[in-house]
Amino acid sequence: MILAFALLVGAVVVGFAAPRFLHRLTTSQVAPAVLITWWFATGVSVLLTALGGVVLLLVPGHGPARWVVDRIHECWSAVTHGSVPALDDVLGTVGTLLIAAALARLGLAVFRRRSDALKVHRRQLSLLRIAARRATGQEPLMWLDHDQPLAYSVAGRPSFVVATTGLTEHLSDQQVAAVLAHERAHLRGRHHVLTGLADAAAWAMPFVPLMRQAPAAVRVLVEMAADSAAAAAHGAEAVHSALLRVTSGAAPAGALGMADNGVEQRLDRLARASRPKPWLRVGALVATAVTAPALPAAVGLGLFAVTSTVFCSIA
Repeated sequence: MILAFALLVGAVVVGFAAPRFLHRLTTSQVAPAVLITWWFATGVSVLLTALGGVVLLLVPGHGPARWVVDRIHECWSAVTHGSVPALDDVLGTVGTLLIAAALARLGLAVFRRRSDALKVHRRQLSLLRIAARRATGQEPLMWLDHDQPLAYSVAGRPSFVVATTGLTEHLSDQQVAAVLAHERAHLRGRHHVLTGLADAAAWAMPFVPLMRQAPAAVRVLVEMAADSAAAAAHGAEAVHSALLRVTSGAAPAGALGMADNGVEQRLDRLARASRPKPWLRVGALVATAVTAPALPAAVGLGLFAVTSTVFCSIA
């Protein structure tokens, strides 16, 4: 029960405390791809760690990991004067029901989000085939006759970018190219899928701050990632100036518009943009992939070790 309890505590602590840390990193120069990985890897690790704690509660003898905590258990037992035999079963059953409900809601949310995305794609494609003209080229680009400078991307089969003639009227050629590169980066990076998964997790587990705050954070981060891709091709200044001129809030639901999320944060990041270092980004991604999955378990076991040491020294 000791190891199971530590895992569950670690999952709860990280699920509640991680968003504050991750939000702070958003204002840093850490690569957006690294931060997106942190959000998703931490969310998955919280869920799996909680599941592992529940499994240990239900497995007779608490599984093969019991030998790791034998001595800690002895110390803890001296402090608590024993435990209630039925507590393991009660906590395990309650935990199983909660996790099963969360996973069922997550599956339903993913299905509903996918269904909604397909409807948006079909509706947009039907309207644009009538109202827009398709530009020549390998990547689908739909031009709409409209005075407002606007651009957004829609995922699906086929995926496509929508841009208005207002872009060419109000922006320079380099700025227009930066805007289109930004939207194409969304499609290449499957950013619509990432925002959809974040939405599904928030709907399935709104009681966990990490899940509840993920959609807004991921939307800003995918925009930063697209900004970085566009800046690498056309310069940070072109993306910065284009972002100031593009209309916000006009993209349809399910699409990703150039100026719809985190504009002030993105402008600040672009103003402080430095030359990207690929080796540093790869190293950060590797560190994230190693650290984030182990974080809830490490936090739980660390808290338990500190607590047991303090109480045992007093006893």
